[in-house]
Amino acid sequence: MTLSCIAEPWLGVDNDVNVITDMIVSETIQHSSDAESDESPTGRRSRRPPRTAETRMRLVEAGRTLFAAQGPHAVTSHAIAAHAGFAAGTFYLHFKDKQALFLELAENAASELEDRLQRVATEQSDPVEIMRSQAEALVGFAEEQRDLIRIIFHPGGEAASIGSGILERLASGVSERRREALADGRAMDCFENNVLAQAVVGMWAHVLAWWAEDPNRASRESIVQTLTHFQVHGNRAAPGATCCLPVTISPTSTARTTAPEGAKTK
Repeated sequence: MTLSCIAEPWLGVDNDVNVITDMIVSETIQHSSDAESDESPTGRRSRRPPRTAETRMRLVEAGRTLFAAQGPHAVTSHAIAAHAGFAAGTFYLHFKDKQALFLELAENAASELEDRLQRVATEQSDPVEIMRSQAEALVGFAEEQRDLIRIIFHPGGEAASIGSGILERLASGVSERRREALADGRAMDCFENNVLAQAVVGMWAHVLAWWAEDPNRASRESIVQTLTHFQVHGNRAAPGATCCLPVTISPTSTARTTAPEGAKTK
């Protein structure tokens, strides 16, 4: 499943400075690459930037850096190419426009997160451990991709529709894993599957976007604990009941063990 390529206002051609000039340069270079064996009138092969994976990777990383620092609207394909150390035309050998590059960033991030969540569900069988491990995977991902999360999942942000596409993709994965758990008898059949998937993924996105804006709002461990406990038993308990889940960090995690200020530990 891929993200739908919805044209964002900030990603449109009209906002990409000098795009017409760049495209002319791109077409010239493209013709040259299509006839790689052709020689110029002087007998020399035309020089062109190599269309290599390394070049593409440098452009992607340059885009990631500039999008994070300036916001998507302010960044242009010219700036991305320059930051990567290439001429503007090189950018268009790899990407149609900055929207295409940003979508690749989002696609790659979504695929990586999906892989982590799926791996956790496959490697463990205990539902509580799965939920905790998934929470740790989510928080770890948020730490690594903080800037991208701030852009994609910020309410009313510049990339709202791309964020919606990622949420749909994640919800589809949650729904599928729950169907497998139901079939194996590892889950209770008391929820409408798609509704639950939307609710869980919506909670993930909102919490991670909130935390990515300012990680000092809560400790890493408090995010993991809260996401885990909420999915296991919600926010209600019988009068006098105590939580049966551990509040200390799991042995396999590298998260901080310091509890948030004012928190009670067992």
